[in-house]
Amino acid sequence: MAIATSYPGLYLNEETAVNLSVTSSATAIPVFTFEKRDTEYAPSATMLHLNNWAEFYALIGRDDSGSHFFDSLKFWFMSGGGPCYMVRREHLIEELVKYDDITLVVEAGSVLSAETTQKQQMYADFLTVRQQMPTLFGLFDGLQSDISNAESVDEFMKYHPATPYAAAFYPWQKVDWSSSAIPPSVVAAVSIARTDRVRGVWKAPANVVINGITPMFSVSNNIQAKYYRGKALNMIRRFGSTGTVVWGSRTLEDSDKWRYIPVRRLFGMAEHDIRKLLRGLIYEPNSSITWQRVKVALDSYLHDLWKKGALAGSKPEEAWFVEVGKNITMSEEEISQGKLIIRVGMAAVRPAEFILLEFSQKIAML
Repeated sequence: MAIATSYPGLYLNEETAVNLSVTSSATAIPVFTFEKRDTEYAPSATMLHLNNWAEFYALIGRDDSGSHFFDSLKFWFMSGGGPCYMVRREHLIEELVKYDDITLVVEAGSVLSAETTQKQQMYADFLTVRQQMPTLFGLFDGLQSDISNAESVDEFMKYHPATPYAAAFYPWQKVDWSSSAIPPSVVAAVSIARTDRVRGVWKAPANVVINGITPMFSVSNNIQAKYYRGKALNMIRRFGSTGTVVWGSRTLEDSDKWRYIPVRRLFGMAEHDIRKLLRGLIYEPNSSITWQRVKVALDSYLHDLWKKGALAGSKPEEAWFVEVGKNITMSEEEISQGKLIIRVGMAAVRPAEFILLEFSQKIAML
C-alpha cells in the first residue's frame, strides 16, 4: 500500500505476513473404549478427558478392580501414561470427531471375546472415524483364550479385518492387584507411549520391557511364526532374562508399504502436521511466492525428521521430496480454481525384525 508523504523524512509501513512453519503434535494420546457391564460401575458421561490416576479415581469414587476399564486405566497410569480419554464404545463415531488431539483408539477389553458382531462393529466404527482423523491408529485385543492348539490361524484372526490403520495384540496379561486380566491393547498403548517419548513415532514400539505383568498364555517361537504372516497378531512375550515385552510391530495389512506400525503412524503424524500448516494458507495468494514458502517450511520439517532418524537415506534427496508449482503439481486451470496442490514423498525407516549374523573362521593351514 502506498504511503502518503507530507514532509521530508523517513516513513515506516508495517505489513503482516503469515509465518509458515510445521510443528509436531503429540503422538501418543489414547482414547480407551469402555462398555458398562452388569457388575461394573461406569461413568455416566459418554466421553471423558483424564489427566492422571487421582482424577480418575476421584471420578469413580471407589476401587472397582476387576472391571475392564478400571483396570485398564489403572495400568495405563501406573506404567507412566499421560493424559488420555475414555469413550463409550457405541459412541465412538459421534464423540471422537470432536477432538483433534487423539491419536490412538484402544479397545481395552470393551468387547468380550465371544461378541463377534460387536468386534466387527467396533472395527467398522473405528475405520469410519479414521477417514476424518488421519493420525488415528487402532490397537485391538486378541482373543482371551489359548491359541497354541488352534488348527487354523483364520479361526482366530477372522475377528480382525485387513487394514493398515490398526494392529492386534495377544495374549492378555495377569497382574497381582486384580483378579481380571489386562487387555493386550492397553499394554501396546503403554509400549507406544514410552517409545514415542524416548525415541519417536518412527521407532517400532516393541522390545520395551513392561513391568508388573505376566502373559496368561506362553507364546513359543513356533506360535509367533504361525501368527506373524499375513494379518499379523503381535505377541506379548516373557523372556526370563529380560521380562515381558511386546514382541511384534506389524499392522493388520501384509503389504510392503504399510506392513509396519511405525511406518503407518509416521505418515499419519506427518499428514496431520502438514494439514495444520496448510490451514493457515487459506485465502493466501496462490502464487509462486506462497509456493516457495510452503516448500521451504516442509523441507525444514522433513529435514528435522531425517536428522532424528525417522527417514532413510544418507542424504536429503534420498530421504524426501517436496514438489509444488505450476506445471509441476498444478495446471493453470487448477490454480485459477484456487487449488494449491503439494506432493510430498518420504522414505520411511523400517524396523529390523530379522537380524542375520554371518560368521567366518579362518582355519590355519598346518
